[in-house]
Amino acid sequence: MFDRLDQLTTELEACFASMEVDCFDAARAARLVGSGERVRRLGDAIRTIGVGQVERTNGWKGQGAKSVAEWLSIETDCAHYEAQSVVMLAGQLQHLPVTQAALRSGTLSGTQAVEVARGAIVAPNTETQLLNLSKHVTVRDLRDASSRVVAAATDEAQRHKQVHKSRFLKSWRDPDGAFIVKGRMTVANGALVMAALKPIQDEIFKAARKSGAHERPEAYAADALMALCEKATNKQSSESPTKTTRPQAVINIRVDIDALKRGHTEHGEVCEIAGVGPIPVSTATEYLGEAFLKLLVVDGTDIRTIAHMGRALPAKLRTGVEERDRVCQVPTCDVTLGLEIDHIVPFAEGGPTTFENLVRLCKRHHLQKTHDGYRLIKIAANKGEIGVEKEARWDWRAPPDLRNTG
Repeated sequence: MFDRLDQLTTELEACFASMEVDCFDAARAARLVGSGERVRRLGDAIRTIGVGQVERTNGWKGQGAKSVAEWLSIETDCAHYEAQSVVMLAGQLQHLPVTQAALRSGTLSGTQAVEVARGAIVAPNTETQLLNLSKHVTVRDLRDASSRVVAAATDEAQRHKQVHKSRFLKSWRDPDGAFIVKGRMTVANGALVMAALKPIQDEIFKAARKSGAHERPEAYAADALMALCEKATNKQSSESPTKTTRPQAVINIRVDIDALKRGHTEHGEVCEIAGVGPIPVSTATEYLGEAFLKLLVVDGTDIRTIAHMGRALPAKLRTGVEERDRVCQVPTCDVTLGLEIDHIVPFAEGGPTTFENLVRLCKRHHLQKTHDGYRLIKIAANKGEIGVEKEARWDWRAPPDLRNTG
């Protein structure tokens, strides 16, 4: 078996070495990427399944490593955090045969397998649903769905306490001399950080777009952090050292009305900071007294109330659409910055300005829908499907003359 595997690997290496990639046209180059993805998935599956057996047979011991993760890191020249993730996934797959089969067949990527296993290991009955979800959503959506499964299957207060206990903020310089920051904290505290940065990041993004500059959203986030720190430093220098200030942050909290009344969530219910992740109901109620909070209480998929507390009073309709559509609604698009609200049925064609007829799109997809004939079409979602909060989801349809080209 290993001789055959070595032979196939050698043939693949020789095949790739002989390719004159510079001569490929666009279609062949894209096909090469697809082939490379199939090979990568297969390689990830072989490595993951293999390291699981190495751990079970103690094959890593006696080779100078303190753990199987350290052994894998040395053996494959991968980062230690990546090795830890592979080892964890390998252990979980022993109890998730369906997920393991999907990984081995190449229908599931290693990144997707991590998210499916994270949810399925604590709630085995959700394994098939998460696998089905992985076929038509982004990794981000799959991660959100897994987080909700974990939140529903574990004690929320204990989980929140453990995360808080393990909080940290680390910084170091990499070999290039760059300053690196890494942190871990509860979702609630993380939301405060992001809510403080978001308005500044949006302003920086708008200014950059007007000037014609284009950079990654992460770059604008770093600029926003610097601006926030500079603002805090300047304010402290002009005020009494003993006086503390607090940024006027806005947090969107979504919680099912029954969970709010009961004091905790049950399976299928939502209590989360929009765009960040699940939180205990007790944490949500603690924030009800905060001055700068927008609370959206939902029952299933229907927004029952939109309560605005604080100085800023955006239109209720805009608040609802922005909270509901936190990313571009075109399937597989993960853009969150600079989203624009558009009418599903165009206003010029009689489309009403209602919650049901509005959607948030990134600038590129908005332009395609407005000028190039693309359309968003609702398709039915399975009742109770994990990760699907609405009764329907979107399908992005190209105009007829583009569907069968390329």
